[in-house]
This record gives sequence, structure tokens and C-alpha cells, in this order.
Amino acid sequence: MSVLKPSPAIRNGVARLNTDTAPSTLSHASRCFSQSLARAHDSHGPSVAPRLLFPKQQHSDDVLKLARLANDARHNDKQLAQLLTETDPALDQAKAYRVAAAICHLRMKEGERPIGRKIGFTNRDIWPEYDIDASNWSYIYNTTKQDIRTDCNKQSSQPVNILEMSNLEPRLEPEIILHVAKKPNSGMTDVQMLGCVDWVSHGFEIVQSIFPGWKFSAADTTAAFALHGRLLVGAKVPVAKLGASSEDVVKRLETFKISLSRNGNVVDQGSGAHVLGSPLEALRHLCGLLEQDEHNAPLVVGETVTTGTLTRAWELQDGEVWSTEVEGIDLPGLKQTFRVRD
Repeated sequence: MSVLKPSPAIRNGVARLNTDTAPSTLSHASRCFSQSLARAHDSHGPSVAPRLLFPKQQHSDDVLKLARLANDARHNDKQLAQLLTETDPALDQAKAYRVAAAICHLRMKEGERPIGRKIGFTNRDIWPEYDIDASNWSYIYNTTKQDIRTDCNKQSSQPVNILEMSNLEPRLEPEIILHVAKKPNSGMTDVQMLGCVDWVSHGFEIVQSIFPGWKFSAADTTAAFALHGRLLVGAKVPVAKLGASSEDVVKRLETFKISLSRNGNVVDQGSGAHVLGSPLEALRHLCGLLEQDEHNAPLVVGETVTTGTLTRAWELQDGEVWSTEVEGIDLPGLKQTFRVRD
């Protein structure tokens, strides 16, 4: 059995998270991105990094093998020749979450810091497209989270650079992002769950596939970061500004509408109800999964949670302008272009 020696960041079973500059083992692009995050402050003042508590564990050789395969593919921007479930036919969802924990520890040893979670496949409308029948989750890192401007009438002067995943068939997903201010649990009502959130944002998640053609099983995606590549966070709006009461905000999060445009042409539409019924229901679902997980860190105060795509996931091409309009809740739309190729 192989054992990952804990770095100072995870010694004594505690992941001490911050936005320190990543060490030289990371790529130049990742180092520059981490440095920019370390300087960033939002409207709530300097960000306070969460402290995730990982169960003490040893990763078996077969789990580490899969973790390294997936992590190396991501790191090298190179898709795998076969599915992880073909490499290890015993890989199921339970084992995939053990792989997810091992990947997180590998990335922490490289200098990255987990700061939140992404929830994947919460939009049941897209399950048939990917032959998927369950949602999942993975970690968000300080190197994969980025704030963007939110004036939907004026795109950012600089495209978002995603060259590090240009060969991983990147796609774009419009999402609702929640920031955890109090520890939630799966038994809470919607109003109680909302009380655990201090701000809400509309953003884009860039998802990627280390599997050619976006063909995989649910376990493959769970073991491969739940397809997470980058999270672009828009304006962070305090919950109190989103409605007249908690009940009003709960309803708005369920019923708001969104349209997604490429180069000025609407290509898709969605609503809050598309993510398991509501972003709050997606958060509750995440809590339930983590409460049964013996290998990964439970959700803690300070984490950023993105709740899943409100539309289909759309293939990204270099130079395209992607924009959104949101109706029914006071969250600004987005307008952004991307650099996918040199």
C-alpha cells in the first residue's frame, strides 16, 4: 500500500487553506493565476479561506494509480486513451470518491488549495446526452476560481485564458454560486438552508473532459474532478438584497429564468428549477452526499459552492463572446470571451 506523506498543508489531518502563491511545481500560468488570487479582494473585504478537515487515511495502490492517471492528464492537457473504468473495472461511484480524495491530496502537495465544491449533473435534462443517471461533486481550488466583471453590456477587456485545457474539449456552463457562511445539513428546510448562505453569484463554470468525445460513465467523471476546470464568479450579491424575505428569495432561486447567448444569438435557456429543483436543493443534495462520505472533507464555513449548469454545456471556441441575461432575481448577467487556442 502506498501512502501519501502529508505536506504541511494537510498535517494532522487538517487542510490549512489560503491563497498563497503556488510553488514552482505548478505551471507558469497556474503560478500567475494563484498570485492574482492572492491579491484579490471582494466587496466583503479580504476573503477568508476555509479550513477543510480530511479524515486520516491511507490511499490504496489502485486508488492512487487512478488518481495519478487523471491528475497527470489534466496537468498535461492530454486526454486518456481509455476510460478509468476500463483501467479498473472495479471503479464505481464509491471508489471514485476515494480517487477524488487522493487527487485532492496530490494537488495540495503541488501547492493548490481546495476552497469549495462544484456539483455536477444536477440538471437532469442533460443526463440522456451523457448517459448519466446521477449527480456528483468535486473540489474547487484557489487555482481554478476567478472573479470576473459583471457588466453584461460591456465584456471584459481581456479574454479568460483557458489554454491549459485547450485539448480537453472545454465547455461552458452558466451556474448559480453560493457562499457558505454557516454549516448546512441535509435535514434543513429551504429557508434554513438559505440562512447558511451569505452571498449568491451568477457565474460560468468551464468544464473539461480527460475522456475523448465526452464519453464516460458516472464513476469516470467523479474520479476525474467531476469535469471541473475553472469557475468564473460574477458579482457577489448579499442574500438580503435578493428579495423581500427569506421565503421570497427561496422562491426566486427556484423560478428565475436565464438565457445564454453566443456572439449575440440566444442558444439556450434555463431556470433555477433545472438544478434538482433549485440551487438550494442542489446544496442540500451535496450535504447529503458528504454526510455519507468517509473519505472526503465535510462542507465547512467559507466554502464556495457552484450548483450545476442551468442549461446544456456548450463547446467553447476561441474568441467567441458568451453572455447571459437573468430574469426574476437581481443577479447581473455576464458577457465574456475566451482564449482557447494560441
